[in-house]
Amino acid sequence: MNYNKIAFIICTNNQLYFNECQYYIHNLILPEGMELDVIGITGAPSMCAGYNAGMQSSDAKYKVYLHQDVFIREPKFIIYLLERFQKDIHIGMIGMIGGNGMPKTGVTYRAWNVGKVDCRDPDMAYYMYGARDMKKGDTIVEAVDGLLIATQYDIPWREDLFTHFDFYDVSQSFEMRRAEYKVLVPYQETPWVIHDSSFAKLTYYDEARKICLKEYPEYLYADGGFEFTYDKEWNDLSDLLADQIKALIAAHEWKQVGQIIDSYRGAGRKSSEIEILGILYDIYEKEKTAGVKNSFFMGCRDYQEIYEKYMSVRFLMRRMELGLQPVSYQELWDAIAAEQISYETLEELILRATVDKNKVLERLIKIYKIAGMKNQVTACEKLFKIIERRTISITYSRMQ
Repeated sequence: MNYNKIAFIICTNNQLYFNECQYYIHNLILPEGMELDVIGITGAPSMCAGYNAGMQSSDAKYKVYLHQDVFIREPKFIIYLLERFQKDIHIGMIGMIGGNGMPKTGVTYRAWNVGKVDCRDPDMAYYMYGARDMKKGDTIVEAVDGLLIATQYDIPWREDLFTHFDFYDVSQSFEMRRAEYKVLVPYQETPWVIHDSSFAKLTYYDEARKICLKEYPEYLYADGGFEFTYDKEWNDLSDLLADQIKALIAAHEWKQVGQIIDSYRGAGRKSSEIEILGILYDIYEKEKTAGVKNSFFMGCRDYQEIYEKYMSVRFLMRRMELGLQPVSYQELWDAIAAEQISYETLEELILRATVDKNKVLERLIKIYKIAGMKNQVTACEKLFKIIERRTISITYSRMQ
């Protein structure tokens, strides 16, 4: 066991996300004498199996298990983890959001009441807090969410029980407690991590929930929990619709795309893929109305290239928002200055994908001024006046 090493273990199936996740990891402040390792697990049959493989392949004392769509925005993240682990040897696990009072129903993801996360859904960005009345201090909890889990002891993940991608986090929290270690959510003045999350489909959630209830009845005790609901018909339909829209976008059949998107939005349902497709449609419409010459879709041969371009711009704009060095988003800066990315595209992403919209606009105004693009400066300043007094959106995982 290497007591001066920390390993980040990530199950991945998307190279774009994995690369961006690693970018933030490699920009963390690493205490003197510490080693850092990143272990990517591909093709894992389940989260537990993947994490066991990563755990067994590393001699690091400290391990951080995180989703590929989690980006650590707090530069002192490693320092803060080590401080807490080394201060109390009985702390086995640290998570970013979690809770106490795990419900009898087993629907634990609706029970988080401690912690903070910077959430970037496909269609909106906001801060998620556990509850309104959280104390300003570290909190021992019963379980944590699996978006990020840090440990200082190796406890096997229950791949014998949880064979998909649900309940691995709650199970591991309970296994830590069975081993008589504490589970902690640290106090965060502002969220330490970004979760670029999708809307969960929950296909195998109920199966895992029942296994969890059978294996850990002593830890699932609270009244008043949410009942589990799952709409298989909608999940199947949304997948079919998404495939249809992608084919239409690739064929530049935007009128039909708009008809489907309008119908989807009128239904009041949510699909991660269709939300992104809807944003692409909105970009197309805005650029068409503005008479943009170099459209966002120019040069893209198929939908996959459009998607990768969209995500790349989204990621680079986030670096801009977080105040990272300009070199970290130089590619986007150059594309903006060369009018390869339109103001209309950037406006759509500012409104949909950023939390601190004012910071992005301030940096965009600087780029446009240097490039001598007066019309775009005026557009940015107009939008800035509309949103400058808005506060960051905050929602609460548990309202009561």
